[in-house]
Amino acid sequence: MGNPKRQMLIGGAMVILGWLAIWAMVLELIPRPIEAYMAAYIISLIGFGLGMFGVGTVVRDNLRRSRNDDDDEYRE
Repeated sequence: MGNPKRQMLIGGAMVILGWLAIWAMVLELIPRPIEAYMAAYIISLIGFGLGMFGVGTVVRDNLRRSRNDDDDEYRE
């Protein structure tokens, strides 16, 4: 799971899944015990964290690549 784009995709899917589950419970389409709300919230929170980790990885890689390109220009 080292691919940041995959992390962002899985994280986004988990967030959407958590939100849909919460909305389904609010609309009484599925049973609403407190454990289900907690599970949906945890799934959403973990998905958000995973997605943000993937975004951070992409940003860090782009910054590192940009800095290396700048260093190469000054050496020439």
